[in-house]
Amino acid sequence: MAALISSQPYTAEVRRLCADAVPSGVVVAPEPGAAVEHDFLLLRPHRTSHDALSPQVRRVGDHDLLVRFRNRDEQLVFEFWTNSFTGTPTSDDQSVDLLERYCAEQFPGTLRRFRTRIRQAVPSGADFSASLRQTYVQDGARMADVTVTCTRGDAVLAQAWATYALPD
Repeated sequence: MAALISSQPYTAEVRRLCADAVPSGVVVAPEPGAAVEHDFLLLRPHRTSHDALSPQVRRVGDHDLLVRFRNRDEQLVFEFWTNSFTGTPTSDDQSVDLLERYCAEQFPGTLRRFRTRIRQAVPSGADFSASLRQTYVQDGARMADVTVTCTRGDAVLAQAWATYALPD
């Protein structure tokens, strides 16, 4: 459960930061029939309350939004890409939270990247499965890539791909 404590707030925190940074009225929707996708890159997840972040918001066409947050030293702290953004919480956000929570319960470490593909909102009672894809060393840190799939019956509702920096 320690991983849950260290990683659970990250995607929700980044979404809150984005809601504050993106100008009011900016809405991005996926192409018709496409799944809702999010990609969170968490380069410096252990920031302090004194870290001032400067957002850079970039909309690409009708279907992509990229938000980057840099610290005072211009270092990239968070990056968030999505094909669906309304500025207010949605059922897709709850699905992301459920996927992240399940991932954190299964794998120790600090979340560094989290990608999601939501085909349908994840209801309570849905089934989750997780698998370790690979472990490796990157820049001296032990890393793990994992996959989580959420199903109901035979239908795949949502998937997530996570990268964790493993504890020493």
